[in-house]
Amino acid sequence: MLAVIGTAFDDTLSQLRAGEALSAVLLHATLLGLATCPLSQVLEVDDTRRVLRDDVLDGAISPQLVLRGGLPDRRRAAAPRRPTANILYSGTD
Repeated sequence: MLAVIGTAFDDTLSQLRAGEALSAVLLHATLLGLATCPLSQVLEVDDTRRVLRDDVLDGAISPQLVLRGGLPDRRRAAAPRRPTANILYSGTD
């Protein structure tokens, strides 16, 4: 699935609000067990951003981010993670 997070305006405050919305969407997707991948590169090119806004979204919103989401491939092993103690500084050293 592809989703677009967009705003009515394309100013700094709107971009901040889009980031807050993205945070909520990512957390909810995680709770549902969905995999997500933000795709911001497509919006870094003015022509592509304009086509998405005008042709795909009918000029209704200013796209801020495209988000790919779906069910994770459970056949693949999860990426190994370091223990939390190895990456967080406790301040006791």
